[in-house]
Amino acid sequence: MASVSSWAFYERHFAHARLQHYLTHTGGDQSAAMELYRWNVATSGAFWQSLAYFEVALRNALDERMSTRHSAFERPGHWVFDDARELGRDADGPGHHRQPYKDIAEGIRRVRRNQKPLSAGQIISEVSFGFWHQLVSRRQMFLWPDLAGAFPHAPNRNQPTIQRPVAQLREFRNRLGHHHRVWSENVQDRYDDLLGVAGYIDPDLKKFIGQRSMVPALLAKQPWPA
Repeated sequence: MASVSSWAFYERHFAHARLQHYLTHTGGDQSAAMELYRWNVATSGAFWQSLAYFEVALRNALDERMSTRHSAFERPGHWVFDDARELGRDADGPGHHRQPYKDIAEGIRRVRRNQKPLSAGQIISEVSFGFWHQLVSRRQMFLWPDLAGAFPHAPNRNQPTIQRPVAQLREFRNRLGHHHRVWSENVQDRYDDLLGVAGYIDPDLKKFIGQRSMVPALLAKQPWPA
């Protein structure tokens, strides 16, 4: 049986093809490649911790603004059920953008699969991060005048101020979800995006996340930087 600190052990459990990226980056040094692999896993886990705070806060902030908008139109029920069928509106006209409906439908399926009450709160908790990115994207620009209020501490009310970092975080989150390399990405920039948008929601939220995050300490110890 291979030692847990041996290259044979890593190849057996973590895949030869995956490890080759690490081995190539470290110039064929197996010990360095294993160290980099462990750092990658630790940093990914630390980033997930910060995302766990950020993502829930983001969706709650957007939910609050969408609920306020829903009430202003004197619509019954909760906005997530979208009885007005407007979430698919985009530059091409209503009904051309189906992804929000797919995301909500998937959220409903997950709630039912988990045998939970089919409430708005349960559905919101099951909707993907991509859905919240869509709400602040240019495709849903008609919502922005209302959603801008979710970020009262932003330097301006320009939609790209929020959309750009959230889009970057969505892409980075997908990398984390598939256990891809993060040492080849600019982790510091993505962490800055996360704290930046958190601060736009509430400076205390930014402080809360920053005080609990292990990301800065791990970045300071990154072996073999890209």
